[in-house]
Order: sequence, then structure tokens, then C-alpha cells
Amino acid sequence: MGLWAKSLLIFNSIRENGTQSLRELARRTGVSKSNVHRHLQAIDRRDHYPESGLWETPEGRNWLIRLVVATLFIFGLKRGVGAETISEFFSRLHLEAQVGCSPSALRSLIHMLERTIVETAAAWEQEGIDHGEIRTDHRGGG
Repeated sequence: MGLWAKSLLIFNSIRENGTQSLRELARRTGVSKSNVHRHLQAIDRRDHYPESGLWETPEGRNWLIRLVVATLFIFGLKRGVGAETISEFFSRLHLEAQVGCSPSALRSLIHMLERTIVETAAAWEQEGIDHGEIRTDHRGGG
């Protein structure tokens, strides 16, 4: 089970059953007491703002991923906005505890996104060629 999945299990158990001892949370979730303790500490560190609980839910996490990818794509790749500015934007949205918001972390994500886009485009192009959907150049060439 992944890190976020464990955290979600613990968060949901607290939301559904209220405050519980470490032992009870471990029993309900099947996660060790020490692991429960570490996840509770992490949840507490992330819980700085009223909206923080939203990011602990699957819907909130998916929306947050969509926000980050869309921001990096539109502003970082398409518009050339620097990682420092995007980092400041995420910080002003109080996302620094949820997302790696440092300029270097964002640069890494931008490069990963760029590679993924190029790889996806190449795969789609190959798939089109494999199915005989060869594009012709409408500018007078072949």
C-alpha cells in the first residue's frame, strides 16, 4: 500500500469514527502503530488552513493534481512563466504543505511533464501509422 493510500485510510478512519487511540487506528486500518503515528504527524503538519482537509480526500487530491499539472502546462510550458513565479503562486494558495512547491521541484515536474507529452505524442503518431492513418502535408508536399 502506498504512502498516500495509508494516509487516506487513517484520515478516513478518523473522519468516520472520531478521535481514536493509536492502537485503535492501527487495528481499524491494518497499519502499524508507528506508521499510524508518523502519518498523524504528517497530517497535522499539513493541516494549517481551513481547506487543508480537502487535500486529504481522493477528490481533493485528484483536483490538486489537476491544478498542478494544468498550471505547469499552461503557464510553465506554454507561456514560459518561471518556476519561481509558479512556486510563489502555489505558496499563496497555501499548497506548500501539499505539493513540492520549490522552484527546483517544479522545474523537475515541468521537465517530466514535457517528456510525457513528447512520449505520448510519439506513441499516438506511431499508433496512427500502424493503423494506416498517414497524414499528408497539405502545404504542397508529400
